[in-house]
Amino acid sequence: MRVIAGTYGGRTLRTVKDLSVRPTTDRAKQVIFDLLSTRVDLTDARILDLFAGSGSLGLEALSRGAASVTFVEQAVASLDVLWMNIRALKVERQSEVIRSDVFRFLKGNARAYDVVFCDPPYKLETITTLPQVVGASAALKRDGWFVMEHSTFTPFDPDPSMFAVVRKELGQTVVLILQKRT
Repeated sequence: MRVIAGTYGGRTLRTVKDLSVRPTTDRAKQVIFDLLSTRVDLTDARILDLFAGSGSLGLEALSRGAASVTFVEQAVASLDVLWMNIRALKVERQSEVIRSDVFRFLKGNARAYDVVFCDPPYKLETITTLPQVVGASAALKRDGWFVMEHSTFTPFDPDPSMFAVVRKELGQTVVLILQKRT
């Protein structure tokens, strides 16, 4: 896995050596950032990376000019790898790492972000509730963007009254690019 473009383009990122962890593939990351590039200017954006894992999506955003990323992750092994990647890219000043359950974090969070990335475990029982939970929280700015990956085996449609939806299927992965409606 690597950073695809920007300041850190081509740099290799570490991943957790655990088969239950499914990092975002380079192909999915390329599609996500291609779709975002025509919709939002990442320059100076504030990013939230939920279920951050190794930090691939948030670090890609930093490489492309985002001002800061808040990474939320609960698993200790993932946090260790995330910190290694942050240090390797020397982006400690632009990074905040929070060890927390994502739902607990969203309940207590008062900050708004321009873009929220969400790459949850595909087997998460509450995966279909994530767009609604994020959209109803303070985490997403008005007209902010919510990017989520999920399995084609867990089909669902985010609430169209809450989000404008762009959907892209990549094999067994669905990428949702959602813009919060005002």
